[in-house]
Amino acid sequence: MEMDKEQFLSEFGKDYGYPDGPKTIDEIRATEFKRLGDTDTVYLDHAGATLYSELQMEAIFKDLTSNVYGNPHSQSDSSLATSEIIKECRQQVLDYCNASAKEYKCIFTSGATAALKMVGEAFPWSNQSHFMYTMENHNSVIGIREYALRQGAIAVAVDVEEFVDQDTSSTDQKSLFKVAQHDIQRRNANRCIKEDSPGTAHHLFAFPSECNFSGMRFNLDLIRALKEQSENTLKDTTLIKGRWLVLIDAAKGCATEPPDLSIYPADFVVLSFYKIFGYPTGLGALIVQNEAAKLLKKTYFSGGTVAASIADVDFVKHRDGIEESFEDGTASFISIASIRHGFRMLNTHTISSISRHTSSLATYLRRVLLSLKHDSGADACIIYGDNSMISEKKGSIVSFNLKRPDGSWYGYREVEKLASLSGIHLRTGCFCNPGACAKYLGLSHTELLSNVEAGHICWDDFDIVNGKPTGAVRVSFGYMSTFEEAKKVVDFLVSSFVVLPTPVRYNCLLQESDIFLIEDSEKLEKSRGLYLKSITVYPIKSCAGFCVDSWPLSKTGLLHDREWLLRSPSGEILTQKKAPEMSLISTFIDLSQGILFVESPRCKTKLQILLKSVSYCLGREEMDMHGHIYEVQSYDQEVNSWFSNAIARPCILWRSSASNCYINKQGSAGMCRDVESSLNFVNEAQFLLISEASVMDLNDRLKSKASQTLQAPIAQVSTMRFRPNLLISGGEPYDEDLWRGIRIGSKYFSSLGGCNRCQMINFDHQSEQVHKTSEPLATLASYRRVKGRILFGILLRVEKCSLENEELNSWLAVGEEVYPDMR
Repeated sequence: MEMDKEQFLSEFGKDYGYPDGPKTIDEIRATEFKRLGDTDTVYLDHAGATLYSELQMEAIFKDLTSNVYGNPHSQSDSSLATSEIIKECRQQVLDYCNASAKEYKCIFTSGATAALKMVGEAFPWSNQSHFMYTMENHNSVIGIREYALRQGAIAVAVDVEEFVDQDTSSTDQKSLFKVAQHDIQRRNANRCIKEDSPGTAHHLFAFPSECNFSGMRFNLDLIRALKEQSENTLKDTTLIKGRWLVLIDAAKGCATEPPDLSIYPADFVVLSFYKIFGYPTGLGALIVQNEAAKLLKKTYFSGGTVAASIADVDFVKHRDGIEESFEDGTASFISIASIRHGFRMLNTHTISSISRHTSSLATYLRRVLLSLKHDSGADACIIYGDNSMISEKKGSIVSFNLKRPDGSWYGYREVEKLASLSGIHLRTGCFCNPGACAKYLGLSHTELLSNVEAGHICWDDFDIVNGKPTGAVRVSFGYMSTFEEAKKVVDFLVSSFVVLPTPVRYNCLLQESDIFLIEDSEKLEKSRGLYLKSITVYPIKSCAGFCVDSWPLSKTGLLHDREWLLRSPSGEILTQKKAPEMSLISTFIDLSQGILFVESPRCKTKLQILLKSVSYCLGREEMDMHGHIYEVQSYDQEVNSWFSNAIARPCILWRSSASNCYINKQGSAGMCRDVESSLNFVNEAQFLLISEASVMDLNDRLKSKASQTLQAPIAQVSTMRFRPNLLISGGEPYDEDLWRGIRIGSKYFSSLGGCNRCQMINFDHQSEQVHKTSEPLATLASYRRVKGRILFGILLRVEKCSLENEELNSWLAVGEEVYPDMR
């Protein structure tokens, strides 16, 4: 790390870390962001939301606890004082963008999206209007086209190319722009609400100051090029040359390089304060040029926006002030008062120093990622937006995808999940920027529609469809980001995704074919001495189970296993991921009494549920889970109240009627789920089998990892952390991966492959408390990963022949010998 940092500082030392500021980056982190060091968190999603300073929040808290702020729509002393503070904050916003108060006004909104919506709603659209926007735009900008199209206007996406005017001298070169339009979009062409002549129509052009997908910064000379030289700028398009107004989405760009409106006279600029200094959320602003504001036609009025109105007569007099006319209702005055402290904190640096600091980190990361190669020489990383068609200036964002040595892609969700295990917070997907996503990933309209038909929507796990990524990985830096964070990302990516030359050894590394790399390439011999060590039944999904010496099999697996589940009143299936307290609920079934016993440290009474009685049942209905349709029964309020108290949230107990379960043909795509068997409320299969030898090997690795990294000893992981139904003893670690099936006593089971592990195994249950750690999943990810899946244990299905014998033969018993069928 030290050598790498020295090399980095030799090139970027003048830009990185605020060397001429009142505090260096190390001092900033030590005094204002102690929480990052205390939790060993690497936060690199500043384009999504940057972090607030602890000193900033202390100042806000002191302010709010020392002063009285009243509703500004009043004349009391506290209200008048609040009004003055709002005026002060408006000026701070204008000053931040170097906007003259004589030419611009600041309208506070609930965010950048609300500011964009305000422009779209109030813009004077007509059938002669055009709404033009660059492909690199957030959905919140693209949404404006709905207002334009509804009024009969034309909407069109464009690409903008920047080039140098060759007719000017080298000392006075200026940028020219070429606009290439995409297909014209239009609705209601023959039924327009408002008609204007081409000469009186108003047009709107929108672009971001910085693309939130690629980090490419647009040259703001584009504003004058369109407003003053639209005929030349649009000469290669069918767009009308007329009066163009320009909107800048500066929600991302404002954090590191706000537009200077004294030089670049945009008509509208939108921004969001949590992206600039972290707090408050839910507050943004629209900076609007005075003449442009006069064109906006607002329909709705509310308290604060009218000077007078009569309730039973069509009469209303609007307020004259631009801000007052557009800020519906009471302003969020507490949040507005808070931005003063954000600006004061930010103003301890210059915008130029923040921009240079973040750009130095982004440049370093780009260079390193572009240099990554597998041992075969194949490129390991593809960066998006590096060859911008608009500007050579690059912001604080680095977006990329990773490739395997064979040229196939790693899924971005795999990267995100593994990064989370390493304490690295980043963003994946399309970042609500569908145009840039399609442009840089090379996705055609046909492919985009095909992805949707395949089930892909925003924020899902469909990261690779038909062999192509549907999004990217994004790292974005903030003014408090450090070289150490950038380096940790690099080290994580190299260790997790770059194949480097290594000596062959017995290491249980999974290959793409799910086969292990075995020392001397010898095949495993048939395992000997294997026996069933324990059987565990989990009656209620995600609650604790109970161990038995023997237990009957059924067509759904172990009798009554995962036969019940808890759902929220809104219909969400509850698991330990959402409600960790579920792990503290203990269960036991007494087959002789026909009773399910349930206990919780949060409930004084033990709950008893009769297995055959329907006295608790209030009715039956259907539910869809992982592509299976279940008929379920619900229980009365007494039962539901007991469980609600146990997990400290409202919930409902449901029981599966396995005899009435069938497959939904339009079920969950992408699930590695047994669709041939009858299932209760399991995620994938009837049984999960874990090998005691494999758990011992994992614990050895955890112990070795702690000693190598000089960490505190990592607690040994119990076999029950993996929630197995069947635990076997004997054999070598990971023998089970090579089994096509097994026989336990006289019962036969088919293997469905490895079990994909998730964060559930990182919940450590101690002394009636649940603690989430990064282990053992982080260690498993280092040697048990296959194309995004971290495999440990195998999934089984009982063969029908094992259920067709006499009833006494359909029981499993601890101690029975296990006979694997090798691949």
